[in-house]
Amino acid sequence: MKTSVKMVVAALLACAAISRADGPKLEAKSEEDRKTIAMLETLKVSLNFTDAPLSEVVDFFREVTSVNILVSKGVKDGGDDHLVTLKVDELKATDCLALITKMVDLSYTVEEGVVMIVTAEETKKNTYLELYDVRDLLMHLRDFKAPEISLSSGAGEADGIGVEIAASEDSGSTLDDPSVLVELIKNHTCGTSWTDNPKASCEIQNGILIIVQTKEGHEQVSTLVEKLRQYK
Repeated sequence: MKTSVKMVVAALLACAAISRADGPKLEAKSEEDRKTIAMLETLKVSLNFTDAPLSEVVDFFREVTSVNILVSKGVKDGGDDHLVTLKVDELKATDCLALITKMVDLSYTVEEGVVMIVTAEETKKNTYLELYDVRDLLMHLRDFKAPEISLSSGAGEADGIGVEIAASEDSGSTLDDPSVLVELIKNHTCGTSWTDNPKASCEIQNGILIIVQTKEGHEQVSTLVEKLRQYK
């Protein structure tokens, strides 16, 4: 069954009403990513499609922007033919992509300078590497007897994550085993994704915490690390 999504946006209304918040937050992980994102933020594109297959829209967009654009296997395996009806005049390329993908319940990301149109599920599984300097934690964390740490999505927390650490009796010795911090992170962030997602990983080398996780996962790890710094 074909999924036809019809949406016509007048140029002036589109420019006034569409903001970058409607699309994914693009983060440059490489120089190639930075160049591609900068180009998309600068280029203005005019589109006029009526019930056009997504592949046709992507081909046209690739031609007028000279940006490499690919469609993920997940999108191709989705089954339905995504049809796009869209008319815009001189709209920023990032906003055009946001409109196109949102209309057909998809999203997009930039990897190695290439725009990849992906499914929502693929977006959640998208992982990347981030380094955290935790040498200060390894020097100052104390060895507490059975510390209790709870992580929850507290509604009252500005960052959306609540961390509570119940203090126990201080034995007076510092933690010099990085595996303890790794265990804390795996037990109190990202749910079961450490085992469910084969790309996810957590290790420490020379005081540097090396994390491969999703964007949401990195946010949880960063929050926990900062909470531990407040507690040390």
